[in-house]
Amino acid sequence: MPVLFACAGALPAQAQKSLAGTTWVGIASIPEPVEIVLQFKQDTVFMFVKDSKQLAETMHYTQKGNNQFVWQKISGGSPCDTQTPGTWAYKIKKDEVNFTVVDDPCPGRTQASLGTPFKKTTWPNP
Repeated sequence: MPVLFACAGALPAQAQKSLAGTTWVGIASIPEPVEIVLQFKQDTVFMFVKDSKQLAETMHYTQKGNNQFVWQKISGGSPCDTQTPGTWAYKIKKDEVNFTVVDDPCPGRTQASLGTPFKKTTWPNP
């Protein structure tokens, strides 16, 4: 019985929270550093420029195992085309999330430098 308890206790530590229904604010270089908001819905992520509240990009995303997601541009001002997906990893810790590139051939996303932690926030629905 103690072995089962130990195994069951280890499972929640390995589970990662879904991005769906979360909103994060942080700095992206597009190309100059600017504060952006990433609003994750069920399968769509909206990227807003925080100060102007302008919708800058809309992307489809799919949650993957191992704390990863794949996103692909639907519309917006980045130089990424709508056919090129990018795979990114994320780690949520309390009210912060860190994003890191796994494999993304679009320099518009990889050069955005999302390396600093994003903080959980609220944002009106688009």
